[in-house]
Amino acid sequence: MKADQLKVFQDITLAYFAKMLPQEKPPVLQEAFLQFDAPLLKDYTSAVYISGAYDGCLYITTTTGVLDALLVQQGEPILSDVTRLDMCRELSNVLAGNASHAFGADWTISVPETVTADKVFSLRLPSSTFVMPILWKEMESFLVVGLQAKE
Repeated sequence: MKADQLKVFQDITLAYFAKMLPQEKPPVLQEAFLQFDAPLLKDYTSAVYISGAYDGCLYITTTTGVLDALLVQQGEPILSDVTRLDMCRELSNVLAGNASHAFGADWTISVPETVTADKVFSLRLPSSTFVMPILWKEMESFLVVGLQAKE
């Protein structure tokens, strides 16, 4: 992917948080980097698989603290694995869905697969990715894009 295409993901992420948390200080996207090792993973991970002009996936991986803060901000009274998984799924689904609008008709996304850290082995995560660290309320998450153009 080209730098301007990856910037689309950054813009979508910031716009989503601004809309979701209008009264909050927005997250800060830290310097992105390429990752060629084992995936960087936090407490909860949600992957959306993509096919079309690009194949691969994008996933968000985040901490319990981030998800709890988002849930509280949204007025959710119950903080549990179920609600955290739902929030993580929502994040990945919205980000992938918004990206599909930016990338056009040749972009098909799957239903998100969302798991806790102890079940992350069940996801098919690419080994070569572009990682965008997100810092919000002193807590770090990663938006990870692992897409390759079809030949």
